Amino acid sequence: MSLEQTELDPYFLAKIFTQPIIPGKSMPAEAVEKVTPKVKYLGENQKNIALFIQNENEAYLNEELFNLLTNILNACKLGMQDVSLINVIHYPSLTFPDWQAAVKIERSVVFGIAPEQLGLNDIPPYQLVTVNGTTLLFSDELSLIGSDKVLKARLWAGLKQLLGI
Repeated sequence: MSLEQTELDPYFLAKIFTQPIIPGKSMPAEAVEKVTPKVKYLGENQKNIALFIQNENEAYLNEELFNLLTNILNACKLGMQDVSLINVIHYPSLTFPDWQAAVKIERSVVFGIAPEQLGLNDIPPYQLVTVNGTTLLFSDELSLIGSDKVLKARLWAGLKQLLGI
């Protein structure tokens, strides 16, 4: 049997030649690009302000909490057309940089979500912090804010700083 007639299994060849045959000529491994999913949000995001919530019982908010949110936005001279209301429960694996790639965000308020859940270090509530060019304000859940005047005052103070009111 001649060498010209010898057939080798491609799997076997791949196992034998794990290194390049010609020294110094290696092919770089292709970088795996993370694909950010198309994110759904409520609002038009005209002013690039993201409002992050976590609500597993509703698509976004129930009527009572939505009214509270619109009252907060009205006090800031904003409307739903200016913001994007995002329920993170639908996208559990996304980190904050992923959100920045998926949605144009300049400023953000995070209601009742731990910073670690968004892949961020421990960030104290009601203090402004900048992450990759986006200014963030972490806050308590809207349901807690609606029933506690001290939390409302802390949120209002943070919003005044965040939005320059």
